[in-house]
Amino acid sequence: MTIQEDPEISETEKVTRFGCGALLGVVLGISLAVKLALDSFGWSVAIVVGAVLVCGFLALKHGDEFWYAVFERGSHWWRWW
Repeated sequence: MTIQEDPEISETEKVTRFGCGALLGVVLGISLAVKLALDSFGWSVAIVVGAVLVCGFLALKHGDEFWYAVFERGSHWWRWW
């Protein structure tokens, strides 16, 4: 019995996954910074950079499963935004 592993993804797909996740992170980070009405520019930048890194790495690691979780299972969160 063989265990089938996921195929290795190419560099282009890695960049695409991270880039699309980072784009979502920019939108979420800016939305969160505005929603919290942060007066400090430093905190606003930190939130946006954190959201970019988290979303980018999650999209890179999980691929389509990440996007399914964000838009299908997480649809009730979008009403909050």
